[in-house]
Amino acid sequence: MDFTTMDIATLTRSVAGEGVRYLELFLKEYVSLFGGPVNPSCPKCLNEYLIRYKKHFTTMENPSKYRLHARYENIPLEFGSPILVNNGNITDAYAEKLLEQENGERYFLHIPEKQKQVSDQVADLKKAARKARNKKKEGPVITDVPPAETSANDTAQ
Repeated sequence: MDFTTMDIATLTRSVAGEGVRYLELFLKEYVSLFGGPVNPSCPKCLNEYLIRYKKHFTTMENPSKYRLHARYENIPLEFGSPILVNNGNITDAYAEKLLEQENGERYFLHIPEKQKQVSDQVADLKKAARKARNKKKEGPVITDVPPAETSANDTAQ
């Protein structure tokens, strides 16, 4: 049974198919994970148990080493994208997509060391490509051309 998707009302009022209350099943699983005595008659305590249980599983689910700055929580993955990236759902693929954006490193509080080296190399390649494009726009600059020899016939015409 997945208690991470349930709210406190469902947990306290619903009954499983065998006639066992969800609350009883939840508290057994909670005690097996965290130990200690629990108080099933305290609504505030039950809410805290459920929050602790959910936090435990949401932090376990995300193996990504990337961490976003707090101000960039729920940032769109790309322009116009319906996917909002936060520290709870960030994956390596999402992080790479954010890093591809111009100055993408600003979004992250923590980037794994291996990725930092790769992203620095990518940034260097992008700079080199920009410089090459700008030189093509300017046209070739030729500085080592000897002055043209002019003859009397060329100047008279």
